Amino acid sequence: MSSKGKYIGISNRIPLVVLEYAVSDYISTGQVNAPAYFKYIQEFTKGENRAKKTLSHLVAIINKNSNLINQLAKQIKGNFLSLSENDRRAVLISLYALTFPIAYDILLAFSVSFKVQEVISKRVVLEKMGALFGSNRSMHIGVDETIPLFLNCGIITRQKIGIYTKGLTLKITNNFVSELIIYSNIKLSGSKSILVDELNFKPWYFYFDLSDISLESFNVFLCKKDSSIGKGYLMISERPLANGTTFCVK
Repeated sequence: MSSKGKYIGISNRIPLVVLEYAVSDYISTGQVNAPAYFKYIQEFTKGENRAKKTLSHLVAIINKNSNLINQLAKQIKGNFLSLSENDRRAVLISLYALTFPIAYDILLAFSVSFKVQEVISKRVVLEKMGALFGSNRSMHIGVDETIPLFLNCGIITRQKIGIYTKGLTLKITNNFVSELIIYSNIKLSGSKSILVDELNFKPWYFYFDLSDISLESFNVFLCKKDSSIGKGYLMISERPLANGTTFCVK
């Protein structure tokens, strides 16, 4: 599904526990175990058709980001649970957004609005998404089926139906996860780089605390370059992999 040239793709929600289970299983085995995922999905989803839609979304997340996930698996020695809960949630948010970019736009809409006021209605988000994707059923479904993931992650909280406030800021402690977060923003924003000074105020970083990261050790997704102003900038390497993902030449 797309509108105004932008892809929506998501039509059924993915429970956080299901997404974490599937990604963790893939990290440990290197295989997509669709039957096991489907069985677990059915514990949270009513109706076989809805379960199948969720499964297709889940498999799409893993397949589209397999190179990224494989790199992560190497860093954590195949054990996703070795990461802190905050780090795991940041990984899942990034993978979800890289697969369904409407999620990225929803998060930006929330963060920009929260900087102006503490309480946001879903109507405000729908208006912003309508301007990007067109005000149609696919867009409304995409918003409705994506927001629950952010609620599960705790980065947004719901006061009452359709009314939201800022939730947790995820403290990131794993440097590789920090690199993935920044890579995701650069990729989804359509740019090739970001100034280090911008990490403190760009809308995407509203949900993540990267204060403990070491930019100098970034060498998988990103390369750090010096600049005549500020602290330099981070950019995606120009060496491509088969699926279009890029990594730094070591």
